[in-house]
Amino acid sequence: MKRLLRAFLFFVAVIALLIIGLFATGNGHVLSGLRSTYLIGKSRPDIDDMRFHALREVEAGPSRPWPENRLNETELTAQDLRYIDSLQTAAFLVIYCDTLIFERYGEGFGVNDRINSFSMAKSFTSLAVGAAVDRGLIALDAPVATYLPRFSEGLNRQLTVRHLLQMRSNIDFGESYANPFGYQAKAYFGRSLWEITAPYRVDGQPGTEWKYEGGNTVLLSEVLFAATGEPLSDSFSKHVWQKIGAEQAAYWNLDREGGNEKAFSAFYATARDFARIGRLMLRNGNVDDQRVLSEAWVNECIAPVRVADKEGNEVTHYGF
Repeated sequence: MKRLLRAFLFFVAVIALLIIGLFATGNGHVLSGLRSTYLIGKSRPDIDDMRFHALREVEAGPSRPWPENRLNETELTAQDLRYIDSLQTAAFLVIYCDTLIFERYGEGFGVNDRINSFSMAKSFTSLAVGAAVDRGLIALDAPVATYLPRFSEGLNRQLTVRHLLQMRSNIDFGESYANPFGYQAKAYFGRSLWEITAPYRVDGQPGTEWKYEGGNTVLLSEVLFAATGEPLSDSFSKHVWQKIGAEQAAYWNLDREGGNEKAFSAFYATARDFARIGRLMLRNGNVDDQRVLSEAWVNECIAPVRVADKEGNEVTHYGF
């Protein structure tokens, strides 16, 4: 019995030391990550992790529900349904000529459930920046140092807002979630997003190489705040979400209560409302004859970057 007690106390002491070590080395985010992944049987963030994080509401305005007069008139084949289920699809919607013609939910989700956007949020941050550009508050080709003075020295002075939007900053954040001590793990699970981003600087000539990294989008949210004085959620709500007729409020994952949005990920909305962003882009920035974003901005968004990635291949699949 004494051996068991000693073994138990030793185990507790080791765990306590590990926890103290994580916090002492600035890696307390690992515990947060474990709580919302491995401790509930998952190996990574999932689409239903909203309950584990601090949030800021993205308010909706007057809603414009999708017409449903033709909803589910058409049925999918058994083969189609098996394929959708094989992908563990939570929501599958088809909208044709601005009418919702097919809707199916799986994995326990329903029409009112908000789902994690993951990296679609990068495009939402881009749209919020675009709305500020349209209002003359941000200049696309202005140096980032105009808004964030810490980028005023050396090659950093050549870094522009456009470079951040196009993932051409040449800042080596690292994008791997598999590394529990890397930037992305700290960014998603940590409590000090802007603080951990602050030390990063340009490592080479900005604009010369495409490299997909979420840290660029975090910097965009800082630029937006510096230019507008509005948190990302508020800016996106006022200038995009309310204008597209979203039926429900959305939420953006924060690094802590009252903190900063994880601009690169974790925007939670219903599938019906996510589809409104698609309609906005298909209509070149218009919704029901209301101009939300300039057509010039939409054209910039979808123009290919056309610089080389690290393998030397021209990037034609990415814009803003």
